[in-house]
Amino acid sequence: MTMPRYQVAFILRPPGWQPAGFDDVPPQPGRPVEFLDPVDDLFCALGQAMGHNERGNGGERWAVVIEPGGVGRLEVGGRLCTPLRYQVNTIAWPEGWEPGGPLDVPNCVWQVPGRAPAAPLGYPKAEATVQALNRQCIDAPGTVWHVVVAVENEPLSRTVSYDASGTEATVEVRRIHVIRPDRGGTGDCSHCPAHAFPCAQAHWHTLMQTATAHSTRSREA
Repeated sequence: MTMPRYQVAFILRPPGWQPAGFDDVPPQPGRPVEFLDPVDDLFCALGQAMGHNERGNGGERWAVVIEPGGVGRLEVGGRLCTPLRYQVNTIAWPEGWEPGGPLDVPNCVWQVPGRAPAAPLGYPKAEATVQALNRQCIDAPGTVWHVVVAVENEPLSRTVSYDASGTEATVEVRRIHVIRPDRGGTGDCSHCPAHAFPCAQAHWHTLMQTATAHSTRSREA
């Protein structure tokens, strides 16, 4: 699988627009006027963009993060990845894995099926929520664990279909990033049946996955 690349694009800041945060994007971002070199890591590009915007002092240029060549709202350039949305997702507790603390994230992250995505949060709130929920999981071990997930802004793909009753069905595929907080670790997987596999030695801060969201609504006559 080809790994995505990310890039900072500079757009002209609309007059009077007040961003909600340093990774926000105007409703109509327009055409980029300059690009930085692409990088492999989303959060490296995010740091470049947010650093520029925080130092901007009201300047005309505003930095956003894109996936070069992707399809989205920009007139040219790529698919908009910012602003990122953070949410708390529930994963399966791997067999034999033991956390050292509530912010640990196992190397093998599997999404629990049948659970609806949580509402978007700011990162500090999402991390605090994970910490509180996982303390409960440690006190009463079960089958689930909780992680912070960053969701990219625009989907990789979006399809809309209709059935005979007039119901509209939408399927969106989005790229998500499981985050291992700075205060967290990998936990102990020495009792996992696969503890000798390469995943047991992996050390990552973010893990890229995709998530598919389904929604339906009735069309008005």
